[in-house]
Amino acid sequence: MKNLRARAAEKIAERLSWCTAKRDQSGIAKDLAEGKDISEVYGLGEAALFDEFFYFMDEHGVSDLIRRACAHEGAGQQCVLPLLIYFMRITAGLSFFWHILPVILQSQALMRLIGFNGREVREGTSERGLKKRTTTPEIRGPLCPDSVAGTIGAITAEALEAFFNGVIRIFAARSFFPKNVHALLDASEIESTARCEGCGSVRKEKAPSLRLRPGRIRNGLRLQDMGGRGFS
Repeated sequence: MKNLRARAAEKIAERLSWCTAKRDQSGIAKDLAEGKDISEVYGLGEAALFDEFFYFMDEHGVSDLIRRACAHEGAGQQCVLPLLIYFMRITAGLSFFWHILPVILQSQALMRLIGFNGREVREGTSERGLKKRTTTPEIRGPLCPDSVAGTIGAITAEALEAFFNGVIRIFAARSFFPKNVHALLDASEIESTARCEGCGSVRKEKAPSLRLRPGRIRNGLRLQDMGGRGFS
């Protein structure tokens, strides 16, 4: 588990320090010895980096898009924090969703950063899951992974599409992207017809157990949209 947290911390620093922060202890010591002022000091811990990241989103209006995406079917602000937790998971490069429990949900620094207090981080915000446990961990985390997954899964596709396109428009308007961008935006297998512009094809080999189901799954050529969706 320690290695998992260490790898996540390295990934967070790699992705959120913008490759500009350098550790120069001798240079700092020299400047201090010469009486020079140190204009600013930046922390490179996970919480400090995410604090800068969330501030960046606030400044550019991305946080408003998050709240708008969560204002669906009466969910409102209840899904904002789980969505931020999911952003943390992607940034930390966690391969499996359930790794958010030891790496993110049980991290008091990260959870306090997004609004949970110390008691909520230590004891949880509800008694969900307690009856199934024979032992209670020292730090439960404010939410369980099931709750985070369920909340995110309830966000509608239309809301996510609007959020994605909104972020692209914000960054494009502020010249974050070069004039021409060549990128794969969606690698999922979206089925399409031959009339779709830019449609490619792919042959999928099904497992023998699946091929034995007559009339249900077959090998063969299937048209597939290779261009992605949701970019405007």
